Amino acid sequence: MSLLRARAPDSDFQAVFNEIEELETSNTASDPTLAATDAYVTTICSIGAKSLSHVLSIIERCKGRLTTIGQSSPASRYQIISSVVAYWQDVQIGSALNIVDKLLNYTILTPSSVVQWALDAQRLDGGRALSESWVYEMAERTINKVVGRVGQIVAARMHDDLPADQITMLDAALSEEVQRMRGLFAEIDDALAGIAEGAGEGMLEDADTTADGKEGEDAKNDLEFAKGWGVRWRRVWQRKLTVQETVLREAAKVFPGPVKEEEEVKMELDGVNGGGEVAAVEANDADEIV
Repeated sequence: MSLLRARAPDSDFQAVFNEIEELETSNTASDPTLAATDAYVTTICSIGAKSLSHVLSIIERCKGRLTTIGQSSPASRYQIISSVVAYWQDVQIGSALNIVDKLLNYTILTPSSVVQWALDAQRLDGGRALSESWVYEMAERTINKVVGRVGQIVAARMHDDLPADQITMLDAALSEEVQRMRGLFAEIDDALAGIAEGAGEGMLEDADTTADGKEGEDAKNDLEFAKGWGVRWRRVWQRKLTVQETVLREAAKVFPGPVKEEEEVKMELDGVNGGGEVAAVEANDADEIV
């Protein structure tokens, strides 16, 4: 960290990152890349700590390297989020949420990585962390981005002047985004199911301590507190998914068909006119026979 602060912001961040990796490797660190990522992201936050606009400006400058880190592994994405939250949590957690939101916009992070971090079993402390409003806000912002993309495609699909090839492209994109949305909701539900049922990580151990006496009563209340938050969270997200599924189902009923090309319209008109002439000829022939 001192190395980064001494040389930033005018230094070559890539060189500093590599130096930290080499230093951690020589110290036999289990994963030197994560240690370097932690120092790198924390330094970005430190340099930009004056204001949110400052830190976003630094992120803009470092976007290339951050993208490379984020695309390297799920563990690296997890570390980026951990470093951002760790720096801002005791100062201004709202800044951490805004930064994570910006990293999502840049595709440095993925929606799945943010949801998995927010609802990580170890970090949730047996469900107790669900009572922290910023955890919910982080998950909701992430889901809203995915739902928003689905909504944009649905809105585009509602246009009544689309040719067939564009409709095919939009339908394929919609199917892909809907699957991504459902997968994200499923990840949330899986993470909350154990907590809501009192079987989450660390909760079974707590249940074993609910013996008679004051300590047992406190442990029981603590367990019920966590379960209650798990139940509420799970209900909220299930309802949100139900709403989105209903919106998609109703929208699909009124999707317009492809706009007809001029040649298709001309052929249809020619067919109608041709049919009229044939009918007239047949009528004349019938009169002559009579």
